[in-house]
Amino acid sequence: MSESFPMKSGDDSHSYSKNSLYQKLASDTVKEMIEESVIKYLDTDKVTSSMGSTTIALADFGCSIGPNTFLAVQNLIQPLQTKNLEFQVFFNDHFSNDFNTLLTSLPPERPYHAAAVGGSFYGRLFPRNSLTIAYSSQSLHWLSKPPQGVNNEAGIHGSGAPEPVATAYSAQFEADLGCFLDARAEEIVSGGLMFLVMPATPDGLTQTELSALFDFYGYSLMDLADKVLCSLKLKTFYFRKHILFKNRIFYFRKLVLFKNINNFHFVLYVQGVVEKSRIEEFNLPIHIPRLGEMREVIEKNGCFRIERMELTNPKSKVAGPLDAANVVTHMRSAMEGVFAAHFGASVADQMFDNVVPMTPRIADCFKALHHISNQLFVVLTRK
Repeated sequence: MSESFPMKSGDDSHSYSKNSLYQKLASDTVKEMIEESVIKYLDTDKVTSSMGSTTIALADFGCSIGPNTFLAVQNLIQPLQTKNLEFQVFFNDHFSNDFNTLLTSLPPERPYHAAAVGGSFYGRLFPRNSLTIAYSSQSLHWLSKPPQGVNNEAGIHGSGAPEPVATAYSAQFEADLGCFLDARAEEIVSGGLMFLVMPATPDGLTQTELSALFDFYGYSLMDLADKVLCSLKLKTFYFRKHILFKNRIFYFRKLVLFKNINNFHFVLYVQGVVEKSRIEEFNLPIHIPRLGEMREVIEKNGCFRIERMELTNPKSKVAGPLDAANVVTHMRSAMEGVFAAHFGASVADQMFDNVVPMTPRIADCFKALHHISNQLFVVLTRK
């Protein structure tokens, strides 16, 4: 079963709906490329004739809660609106996705009928030959599960990891993408299109801004695992194996007592916020594929013809390197769920707070990687 880590729901300061600017930037980068590809590669007369209907069915796989999914749908429909067609749009994500926020945010004057479809896109979701256009943006780098049996003491993700770890991540990605392509091959009509937009790594490189940020998540977790030194004064001291201090329970590692007239003064060495063993067994269920890796999996599947595959650089739309502080805030809305599921909400909260002081170092990494094109754009035709 595919694991589910939906974007942070609601509309508070850490919610995805308030922190998806960079995902919008990614969509804006490929807007014209999508419109050009719809016009060039989709034969609507042939497709509607084979389906026996003038309704074009579109599905966004991994839609989250908006608003970017609505902009993407508009980009797909815009080139076809001069034709006498109707449009049915399906918004897909895990059952745990905040579909209430999504559906209540639908554009009131939308030129399409809308429906939500819950379930993992790594399996079948629609009847055979029922879709004309499939779309997925910033979703397929999420694996159905982390690679199993991986000892990744050096980090929490696969980019730049030792060869056994990197190989395990690639194998999991190949299996997952194969399942995705098999399912879509059943659902998309012959001649239909599929658009894939996702993070990627240029061939020959091992790091992008996203993988660099994951490194800092790992550093933050290890900081939390280090020992904490507390010095307390109590008028009466009762020996216990733990103590509640500042709303957190600390467990004794070592205790030193000093008698000081009326007060007991003791220095308390306590366990870290999280055990290192918990970090060592944690692997992010995310893989940032190489361009060649993506091509190999698609060609091996054999159900789709590659019309267009290239790396783009959304950062070209902004002046200078990415704002590290903003990226840290935005990425929290997307990543908090996966950390909370493994470490608990309290540790996840402290981990993200602990990353904030690291932003100057993160900014240096972003500056060094600013010139790299790290977004993959793929157009496929169902054979």
